[in-house]
Amino acid sequence: MIKLYLLLITTSIIANEVELSVSGAQQALMPIAIIVLDAKNKELEIVAHTIKKDLLFTNQFTPTIKKTTKKNILKEIQKLSKAGIPIALCINASSQENIEWRLYDTMQATMLMGKEYKKRGTVERGWAHAIADEAVKNLTGNEGYFSSRIAYCKDSQNDKGATLRKIYIADFDCSNEELLVDLPTICVAPRWHNKMASIFYSEYADTNAPLVSISMEKKRTIVSSFDGINMLASFSPETSATVYCSSRGNGSCQLYCYKNNNLKRFTNNSGNNVSPVFLDEDRICFCSDFQNGNPQIYIGNMATGHLQRITKGGYCTSPAYCAKTNTIAYHKMIHGTMQIMIYDCAKKIHTQLTTSAGNKHEASWSPCGTQLLFAHETNNGKSRLANINILTKKNTYLTRPQEQCSYPHWSACYATFPVVI
Repeated sequence: MIKLYLLLITTSIIANEVELSVSGAQQALMPIAIIVLDAKNKELEIVAHTIKKDLLFTNQFTPTIKKTTKKNILKEIQKLSKAGIPIALCINASSQENIEWRLYDTMQATMLMGKEYKKRGTVERGWAHAIADEAVKNLTGNEGYFSSRIAYCKDSQNDKGATLRKIYIADFDCSNEELLVDLPTICVAPRWHNKMASIFYSEYADTNAPLVSISMEKKRTIVSSFDGINMLASFSPETSATVYCSSRGNGSCQLYCYKNNNLKRFTNNSGNNVSPVFLDEDRICFCSDFQNGNPQIYIGNMATGHLQRITKGGYCTSPAYCAKTNTIAYHKMIHGTMQIMIYDCAKKIHTQLTTSAGNKHEASWSPCGTQLLFAHETNNGKSRLANINILTKKNTYLTRPQEQCSYPHWSACYATFPVVI
């Protein structure tokens, strides 16, 4: 079970961390003030409003923005204390290259944490996301995810009415959408690389579906172009190994691992083996229907060849692994609807996460493991991207009702905030 660490501050206890279980309970929202120490600085204003939006999305904070000067910071903190706002996050441009941020306990008028953030890239909201990540980590004990981005597919039509499927990237809440892959065909299954800001995806060509990588500068490279489909790449946590699935014109889909300039086939059966994801350097989790015709979830050791089936029936697809919590999210058909399941790898326990109507597809974990992104088929026949906050259990739609979106995938938090160039 994921725990939530909230910093509770009273007049007699400063910065004590109290472990709270959120299962089945409503969590009180923490008031926090974001104080801008230069009212005329437009960059700081953008940063403050972005941090406010980030904190609101967590469903853990109620942020407000204040403006004052360094000279009057103590008076402002005293006002916040009297107003019952226990935490203040002060931001200040210490130089053209750095933003100084400090967390204060307003009740005791003491600083809890202070750092300087060196601006990376040219996007102000990227700077703000990085500061918000650090602040949330210090306040809750959980890693942040605001600096990450998501990739997904969105359908449109050409002049002849044929469906086109393009690939977009956006911020964690689907704001600031950017078109990355704009081709007159169908592109599917984008997957962020875990170490560099590039995306691997598949595009339908006349004779096959090659696996392609694309950078934020829109530089495309063909990665695998065997006959049939080549798709759903996953990347090892430490080395440069890549695993993906390919049919190679043989009908069934098998898993291949590319490592040290060598391509090695991992599965060898008559079924379809898809959606591989690395658990560690040797083990992968994937979906296969080779045993009984219905897809099941397996864990395979690529060094020894050992296979472990972790589901025992039904129709199970699309595993996604979170290293932070050592859990696997996957989809299972329950009473005719695809629902999201969670598998605890340590305890070997399966738990049903969703119960609502409408099929859920392609779950993807946030870098911190506190959020789960997925595509949800709605009652109007569309597919919307949605998010579950694992800590608060709050569900949030991220894309508009009229849009057809699919294949969401969450990126890592890179050193520099990735934007399309």
